[in-house]
Amino acid sequence: MTSKFELFIARRYLRAHRKEKVISVITAISILGVAAVVMALIIALAVNNGFKNTLERN
Repeated sequence: MTSKFELFIARRYLRAHRKEKVISVITAISILGVAAVVMALIIALAVNNGFKNTLERN
C-alpha cells in the first residue's frame, strides 16, 4: 500500500515543467531500465530452475 508522500514524489518527478523536461526523460529511462533488468532476472531464474529440474530428472 502506497502512502500519500510516495505518490506525491512520483507525480512530482513524472510530470515535468517547461524547464524540467530533462528530469522527466531521465526518470522514464530509469524506470524502463529497472523494468528491463527485473524482467531479465526473472527470465534467467526461470531458465535456471527449468535446467536444474531437467538435470535432476536424469
